[in-house]
Amino acid sequence: MDYHNILLFLLDKPDFEAKATQYRNLDVIEISFYAGEKEVTILHYFTSEFSKLPTFYLYKCSFFGQLAHVIPTENELSWICVNDLDSVSVNFECPELAFYDSVCRHIKLLTQLICVPDFNKEELLREFQLNWLNQTKSISRNAMQHLYCSLPSKKVTKLKLFNPESKFKTFFQSTHVALPYDNKDASLECFFDCNGRKEIKDNLCISIPLGSVSPFMDNNEEGIKKWIHDSLKTVSKNDKTELEDIFYDWAKIEFWLILHFDTPSGRTWIGAKLMHLNKTEKKKFPEKLEHFKNWEVESFSVDNVNSESILSRSGAKITLHNKKILLIGCGSVGCEIAHKIASSGIGHLTLIDPDIYLISNIYRHRLEKCYLNNNKAQSLSLQLINQFPWISIDAQVNKKLLDLRSNETLDEYDLIIIAIGAPTHERLFHEYLVKSSVKVPVIYSWLEGYGIGGHAVLDIPNKPGCLRCAYVETNTGVRGLVSNLNFIEANQNVAKNYAGCGEMFIPYGAISSTQTALLAADLAVGYLEGKLKESKKVSWKGDSTDAKSEGLKLTPRYQNFSLSLQKLPLKHPLCDVCQTKEFITYQSKCGKRLYLPQSLHQKLCAYRQQEPASLESAGLLIGYCNQSGETLIDSLTTPKISDQRTRTTFKLDAAAHQTEIEKAYIESERLLGYVGTWHTHPEEVPRPSWPDKTDWRKHEKESPDRPLFFIVVGIKQMAVYTLEKGNIIELTMMQ
Repeated sequence: MDYHNILLFLLDKPDFEAKATQYRNLDVIEISFYAGEKEVTILHYFTSEFSKLPTFYLYKCSFFGQLAHVIPTENELSWICVNDLDSVSVNFECPELAFYDSVCRHIKLLTQLICVPDFNKEELLREFQLNWLNQTKSISRNAMQHLYCSLPSKKVTKLKLFNPESKFKTFFQSTHVALPYDNKDASLECFFDCNGRKEIKDNLCISIPLGSVSPFMDNNEEGIKKWIHDSLKTVSKNDKTELEDIFYDWAKIEFWLILHFDTPSGRTWIGAKLMHLNKTEKKKFPEKLEHFKNWEVESFSVDNVNSESILSRSGAKITLHNKKILLIGCGSVGCEIAHKIASSGIGHLTLIDPDIYLISNIYRHRLEKCYLNNNKAQSLSLQLINQFPWISIDAQVNKKLLDLRSNETLDEYDLIIIAIGAPTHERLFHEYLVKSSVKVPVIYSWLEGYGIGGHAVLDIPNKPGCLRCAYVETNTGVRGLVSNLNFIEANQNVAKNYAGCGEMFIPYGAISSTQTALLAADLAVGYLEGKLKESKKVSWKGDSTDAKSEGLKLTPRYQNFSLSLQKLPLKHPLCDVCQTKEFITYQSKCGKRLYLPQSLHQKLCAYRQQEPASLESAGLLIGYCNQSGETLIDSLTTPKISDQRTRTTFKLDAAAHQTEIEKAYIESERLLGYVGTWHTHPEEVPRPSWPDKTDWRKHEKESPDRPLFFIVVGIKQMAVYTLEKGNIIELTMMQ
């Protein structure tokens, strides 16, 4: 690092003085400035490069009293925290600019802290927990201890205190644990491994909510004792009464105090342990300050593991805690789905899978090796409960998907997720759901081998789109046996066989299963949060190299697919299960046939110009044309503010209407497109005008590859037309 150029750059700056010097035989740059009337000096130790903003130390920090964001080290120096230094993008190619920026940040912060006492006090409270630990650990006689507790409320609470595990290997196992005496949550005891710990006797552990406290200022044992004594006076009247009943009347060798209070950064939790000098004799808690002289005090760090703080801090949603999910399939995909669902904050999860976890799956499964040769659902249940303290899991090992066809069973859940990769079972299950009018949404998830891709669909009852929409053959409109989402052509041997029928498997890795699980989990959370209100499909597209090397043929969808990870409408206009069966059918003498859903017919009728001042309305028709020349209208565009409209004329804002056409075309994966126009006439029985005919012939020339239809909505009747080589032909409504 060229500190010579840095120093030259700083010498002419008016707000501070800079010089190169030494401090305790180490090279430093010294920056001096005034904060109010106080001279301040900060030092920077030379470094080889700037991988983050240059750091500075405050010289003779004791002269300024307790300052926020200033952490004492040694040798009268204190480190200054001005930002999350690692997150700042530093211009290391111009180190003098990075250095100057850091100097300015330090000067600004220290000036505020020194000159504005209220700001300093607020910042001290904001980072109270850090200051408490940093300043009290220097006077602790033993290594600072850590305690995990779970306190959902702010009231005075007596807790059971547990020792670290006898043979701890991890930091978590080496900590103390405290749980309320009235704790009824078995999952919490499991999470904290209470069965492997011993409860500490002859000690009192108590949680005390404090009122408005002052920053901790005195960095010595007497200062700690005084702060504890003064802070206990801030307890509310109700809490003080309860505190006196279970606190001051008890004689113990040790008192573990978990103190918590509100600060500008949220609820702060700290710990203080009081130990009587006579370590064998029980004593009452010292009520008066002078009684503290016979007690040693040590601080300890506290992590309150409660749902309100941990869920939100971890990115989970506390609003999902009351949701219940049924997950069928705990294989490599289902296991990942379960983990992502549990980590989202779901409160109850039922797992269904009769299979055993075998070593052949170990490289693509989330379960640890200790669960080998055990049931997948039960093993996954134990693993999740061990990681997520507020989840309730029911593992069922004697059921399969088709055993769950019971309204009474399914109606308990907010969502069902299926990850078994068995399309026949899924279609049979879906058939039951439709016939039994089950109202619970279902997510179906599966992947294809060789890293080619994976899919998930969200099927919401009574909404456009269902599982069978993903089985309609695009060319014929007939419901088939293979999903139209797939990337590998049907009727090919995809499975591998290494050791007989019992060892057949589809080759894919953990990345493929995880990616597919993410699709399903994302749909699940989106639906439960209310963000997804329509049935959706989503796919991820992988590389085709491995599939092609196996001689596998890929579908046209794979070749054309460019919407990886995008949530698209699931509905297929020709689905005979969820799409409307109520059509008005029009047919021409030349054999062209148009299907207009009753719902769209009613929508068009709403634009009739029945009032003298009614303006003419118009839009575009969006639909599907099959190989037989039949056209189904799926949707239509409606008048825009930017359209030009009078009583007898209209001019579409072509760009605005075309945007909707393109959106439908893309989301339907080229299935839907422009199939004509509609507009209104202020006459009872409409007849096309000369401008209408001219416009229609223009449309026919621009789109010669498809049949086009033109609807004219009159006051009492509706007329439908098509063109055949420039000739306008009216269609007849069929009975």
